[in-house]
Amino acid sequence: MSLWTRTRPKIRLAFRWGTIAALAVLAIVAAVFWTMVLGGFAGSGFRAQKTLGRAPENIVVTPECAWPYRVEEQEAYAVCRMFYNLTPAQRDEVLKARRR
Repeated sequence: MSLWTRTRPKIRLAFRWGTIAALAVLAIVAAVFWTMVLGGFAGSGFRAQKTLGRAPENIVVTPECAWPYRVEEQEAYAVCRMFYNLTPAQRDEVLKARRR
């Protein structure tokens, strides 16, 4: 019986447990990393905007700004808000592109 045949099961066992230990360490490192990243966002004051505390915007929904939606649809309000935030030159470009 050669030396390789006798040590082979021990090498397999060491390799198997080494792989399991490495995967466990990687899982812990990943958990720590994402905790730090997401905790950093929260700690830096990153928050979603609250719509209840803001003053209501008086946006007039017209067919010109609401395209491709109809005036009475819910999405038309958001499209008009984006449209009115454009500069006059950008609005002209948008309207020209719609007419094509």
